[in-house]
Amino acid sequence: MIRQFTRDVLHERHRLSHQQIDTLLNENTGKKYLSEKLKQLEKISYFLELAETLQNKDIWFLILKGPILSERIYGDPTTRLWKDFDLLIKPGAVSACVSILLEMGFKHDKVDWPASVKRQKMILHFGKNLEMYHSGKGLSVEIHWKLFEDRLAGSETEWQLIEQNSETTEFSGKTVQRLNFEFELLYLIIHGSRHSWFRLKWLVDIHDLLKRHSFDEQKFLRLTKKMRAERFVCMCNYVMGEYFPACKHLPCNSSNCNKLGEFALKEIRKKDVKKKLSYAETVQAIRYRMALSPDFRYKLDVLRLVTFGKLDLTYSRIPDYPIFFYLFRPFGILIRKFQKTG
Repeated sequence: MIRQFTRDVLHERHRLSHQQIDTLLNENTGKKYLSEKLKQLEKISYFLELAETLQNKDIWFLILKGPILSERIYGDPTTRLWKDFDLLIKPGAVSACVSILLEMGFKHDKVDWPASVKRQKMILHFGKNLEMYHSGKGLSVEIHWKLFEDRLAGSETEWQLIEQNSETTEFSGKTVQRLNFEFELLYLIIHGSRHSWFRLKWLVDIHDLLKRHSFDEQKFLRLTKKMRAERFVCMCNYVMGEYFPACKHLPCNSSNCNKLGEFALKEIRKKDVKKKLSYAETVQAIRYRMALSPDFRYKLDVLRLVTFGKLDLTYSRIPDYPIFFYLFRPFGILIRKFQKTG
């Protein structure tokens, strides 16, 4: 089924590297992806400077996805494409981490880290990450303090699982932290399913991990149960069956995800990725996201995130209490819409 897509679509729409596409399409265009790899290597050298600075400042961090995932899958940090570095930081260290990046020449992207302690607590509660960008080095960094915005297992349980399932590894001469294989696999599956697998690069990650590596299936099942992520794994199996039918299914105790799977297949087949959804598309996306878990608290979280936006924190005149941001949400959307068209 992958062969129904052209190289251009796989590269531009689904963000697969030319090296990955060569493997999928059984082609050889080595010269075509050389410049791609060189750009990735340059970014890695910049990132190593940042990693060393954070370690010297005693800031604990764990690397998510990016080059360290590429190295885990292929033994090469430049095989898969990545546009930024994702760092998981403990919530109490976010302010210190932001200050370090600002000192290094990074700027806030989209949303500033609030000066108000109350707003900091709100963004830590409602959000999961903060984007920062270094224009001179062309380097983006996302500071995460949660794996996911919607609570699957609860923040306390999530952090317990992170601490129990992290490991040290050597990366370009540096000792860094990452999730162990089983938990990273589950993290990638949840991430892909939350986004309805609309980019095939996420599915290729799972396929190539399973193809190249073995793992502890019982441990994976235990983690899936603790994260209440059975439907997310079921979804992955459903979509994998469409594009990689020969791939072995992941162990899963759920099998009721046909409607969810069909929604994801439609998203994957779309020619373009819209930055702004219509009202009907937004409702469909919310319904899909809510259906991924039977847990009532999770469903409330999905609705809560629709009614609270990080961008609203940029309006200084709003009092520092969540209720005012809930009430302001529709007005904030309208204001930004008129500012773009005006």
